[in-house]
Parts: sequence; C-alpha cells; structure tokens
Amino acid sequence: MKKFLPTVIGLVCLVLLGLGVNRLLAARAAGKAPQEEAASTAPSPALPVETLEITPTDRLEDVRTFTGQLVARQSADLAFEGSGRIIELLADQGEFVEKGQVLGRLDHAQLTAQRNEIAARRVRLEAQLDELLQGPRQESIDAARANVAAVQEEADLALIQRDRRTELAKKGTISSEQLDTTRAAVKLVEARLAAAQAQLAELENGTRKETVAAQRGALLELDASIEAVDVAISMTTLKAPFSGTIAARLLDVGTVVSLQMPSPAFRLIETGALEAHVGVPVELAPTAGEEPGSVRLLLRGQPVEVTGMRTLPNVDRGTRTVSVIYDLEPGSAKSAAARPGDVIALERTASRKESGAWVPLSALSESERGLWSAFALVEGSPGSADDEHDAAATAQRIELEVLTANETHAFVRGTFDGPTTIVATGVNRLVPGQRIRRTTATEQAAPKR
Repeated sequence: MKKFLPTVIGLVCLVLLGLGVNRLLAARAAGKAPQEEAASTAPSPALPVETLEITPTDRLEDVRTFTGQLVARQSADLAFEGSGRIIELLADQGEFVEKGQVLGRLDHAQLTAQRNEIAARRVRLEAQLDELLQGPRQESIDAARANVAAVQEEADLALIQRDRRTELAKKGTISSEQLDTTRAAVKLVEARLAAAQAQLAELENGTRKETVAAQRGALLELDASIEAVDVAISMTTLKAPFSGTIAARLLDVGTVVSLQMPSPAFRLIETGALEAHVGVPVELAPTAGEEPGSVRLLLRGQPVEVTGMRTLPNVDRGTRTVSVIYDLEPGSAKSAAARPGDVIALERTASRKESGAWVPLSALSESERGLWSAFALVEGSPGSADDEHDAAATAQRIELEVLTANETHAFVRGTFDGPTTIVATGVNRLVPGQRIRRTTATEQAAPKR
C-alpha cells in the first residue's frame, strides 16, 4: 500500500489543478460576454464608394461601328500598245511615279526606217506639186509654138498637093490610087497639127486644177502615213496614265511583246486618292442632304476627313447592306499610313424609342437569369460616430437588363424610377444592406462617342 501512495497523491493534485483552471477560464468568459454583446449592437463603419447619378431617358442613341475597306480610286495593269522588244524599263515596284512619266520603251528602229522612206517620197511629190503650181516654162511654150508652125506648113503643102493631084486625076494623068494617098497624107498632117495646137494651148493655159488637186491628195496620203508611223512609234513608249505607286513589275528588259498577245508590264495603283467602301444597314444609309463633314471615319483610331460620298442603289444579297463609298481627303490619312486594303471603321448613330439609362460597365455585376445588377444608394441609415462629415446610406441591389453596350457603357432598363444614384466602382465589395458613404461623385453616366 505504501508503495502506491505517492502515485495516488500525484493524481489527486492534477485533478485539483484542472478544476482550478476551468473555473478561471469560466470567470474570464463571463466577464467578456457583456463587452462583446455591446460591440455587436454598435453599427459597423460605412464603406467609402464612388457614386454617380443616372437619369432615365426615353430615347436610345446607340453609336454603331461598321467596318469597311480602303480602295484605290484607280488601279491599272499597264501594257505596251505596240509590238517589239523591250529595251528599257525605267521604274520598279514600290516606286512612286507621276502622271505622264516614262516607264519603259520598245525598240522602234524598223518604224523609224519606214518613216524616213515615206518622208522621202513626200519630198518628191511635193517638188512635183511645186512644178505644177509654177506652170510650164517659156522655153517649152516657144518650142510648142514652133512645132505648131512647122506642122502648119506641112499641112499647107499637103493641101496644095491634094488640089493639084485632084486636077490631074480629072485629066486622067494620075491614077485614083495616087489621089487617095494624097488625101490620106492631108488628113494625117491635119491630125498632127491639131495635136500640136492642143499641146500649145495646154502650155499657155497652165496646169489644170484637177491635176494640182490630185497631187495634193497624194501628199495628204503620205502625211497620213507619216502620222500613223509616228503614232506607232509613240506606242512603243509606256507612260503612267496617273500618279501612283508601282505595285508590281511583270516584265523584264529583252522580252518581246505583241499586240496579238498583250502582257502587262506594270501594275499601277493610285495611292494618293483613296476611297472607303463600307456596307451599312438600309436604315442607316446616308440621306441625300447629309454633309460629308458629319461622317466619322476612323483608321487605326485616327479620324479621316471625307470630301464626298455616294450610295450604291442596290442591296447586297449576302449581307443585306447598302454599300457607301466615301471619298477621302488627299493626304488626310498620311499620318495613319493609309494603304489600299486597310480596314476602316465607320461610326453611325442609331436612334430609337427606348426607356432606360446609360451606366458605366464598372457599376454592373452579373446577376441571375441573364440579368445584371447595380447598387443604388438608399439615404437615411443611422450614422455612427465615425461618419461626422458623411451622410449615412445603405446599398440596395437593383436588377437591370442590358439592351446594348459599347466599350465603356451599357444602356439598361430595370427597377429604378427617375434619377437614381448608384455605386460607380467597386461593386464586388458590396452586399445588399451594407452601409456606404460617398467619397467622390463622378459625372453623369454617358456613352463613349
């Protein structure tokens, strides 16, 4: 028995010590309970929030954005109009060329030789025309007169011989055959006399008008031939029809081109004059009296000036939109490095009758059944000692339906009536009924334009 006595005494001491500790903890708990109950009845501090006032409206003006494409006003594949071998190309892709600048040349040696031949023939015909206009020389006229006089003497002699032989034939001295020969000689000489006299008259009267006109016609034919060759020579030179940038060079020096199988040598795009082609719904198509300056076009976020616009009459079958073409101010898009094929944005304001208000996206939080919610301020909550300078308010959840939205704002309708103050930011920190106090009031909610 004595052997287990120390062990029993130790156990009793431990039990007594545990009872004392429990009584001490119970006493302390009893002392703190009134303090905690008093603290729970005190109001919690108000949460500082930014607020703004929304004002309902019965008109929804929604800025809608449509995308389009920049198109060069002019673009062309340039080919030589003549045939021959390319001997020179004076532009390369990426270069800017002015209107009328020479881009390339063909070999025209054969055409030049042909022109020289025609020019020589013209010189000869022109000399003949000058001779016709000057008329015959005096020496030619004198020779013709002398010839007429000589033939006249022969005719007189032939007449005398005919008269003599006629008398001799009557007497029977000569035969009838000899008389016929004499008479034939007279007719021959008279014909020669008539021809000599006609030649003299022609020389004395000068060149006929018909002959001069025929010679002039021959000269005009040669002039037309020379002009045709000049045109053919000019067609061996390729020039830029408008100012622009060479998009591609498609041929090289030494290539033989033909009119029967034409091949473009350059692709030229007019980069200085651009158009914006945008498809918009029929109800948002520009009206006849709309000014081009009221159009808002954006290229990479930068506004682009518009000088004119026109609307195509038909509706696209695929997109059910109307194509609108806007003429851009030359040089207005240089800062944005505008190029054909760039995407451009058109902003149009669509207005319709709809009740609601614009609120910033930061004031919205997702709710149930596809709705959204915001927190409205309810004035009149009991204040605390910490809120000496702030009016007391509580947060009340209001359910909202989003009708449309842009990058910063949404147009909503819901359980609010008249101007309403809502929490602008930090709605994820709030719960319904939470005490809040205003810190900084923001401007009235409005959509981003």
